[in-house]
Amino acid sequence: MSELGARLKQARLEKGYSLEDLQEITKIQKRYLAAIEEGKFGIMPGTFYVRAFIKQYAEAVGLDADEMLAMYKAEAPEPPLTSEASGMTAPAMRRTSMRRAGKTAEAMPKVILALFIVVAIGIVWFLKANQASNTEPAEEIAETESTVQVQQVGPEENGEGAPTEDGEADKEEPAEKEAEKETEKAEQPEEPEAPKATLAVDRSEGENTFYNLAGTDKATVTLTGKGRSWITVTDNTGKQYFSKSLETGQTETIEAQGVQWLRFRIGYVPGVEIAVNGNPLTYAIPGAERVTQNIIIQIGSVQ
Repeated sequence: MSELGARLKQARLEKGYSLEDLQEITKIQKRYLAAIEEGKFGIMPGTFYVRAFIKQYAEAVGLDADEMLAMYKAEAPEPPLTSEASGMTAPAMRRTSMRRAGKTAEAMPKVILALFIVVAIGIVWFLKANQASNTEPAEEIAETESTVQVQQVGPEENGEGAPTEDGEADKEEPAEKEAEKETEKAEQPEEPEAPKATLAVDRSEGENTFYNLAGTDKATVTLTGKGRSWITVTDNTGKQYFSKSLETGQTETIEAQGVQWLRFRIGYVPGVEIAVNGNPLTYAIPGAERVTQNIIIQIGSVQ
């Protein structure tokens, strides 16, 4: 075990932490924490991770991270670059450059020939395009002159009313149609407005509070966390929507239709806000009086 590993392990034991506890605190795998204590840095993913893990370990057990990193550097210095590797670089680069220059010289005639062919094709295409542009306009003009015809549109074809004896169009017909449309609108019965859903307290029994949701058979319940609280949601059929801890700022939405009631088992009432179909639910029993409560929303109940 290295001096660095011994210092870290001693600080961990003084804190009363096991490797499992330290893994939970730092989110570093236990095998990497054990390797740091034993000085087995070779199993780490890389030098960057070794430094990062040592820094997190030291901060978690209350040691100076910079001091621990300095000890790591002294115990496991980075290997310097060898002169052999640097000496072989220049000749290898020269040989590569010479091979590339030779290949370029061999390919140059082919490139020149390809460019010549492309230029020749471009010239031919340009000449043909000019020839076609000189002949097409005359043909289009001749075709237009032979096909254009002029038609006179009479008053009936133009959609205007036939002239009366006085020479005026009949203007009374549109006014009569507008009057008929207004009469039809007045005769149509107005559709009754749909009843609005209402939520009201029915009764409280111990830690149970019953609410009636009237005017609808569908409930959309939104739960918003204002503090950590365990919540379980079920309905009269025995279906469980979820059972979990709701954290601060977290939101869960329950949608139910065709059930008789929804039951919300709330472990910490001050930590949960409830809205039913967009309307806030007011706790009949304040959270200061009873922290754990059951909220039962009876859907479709008549008040």
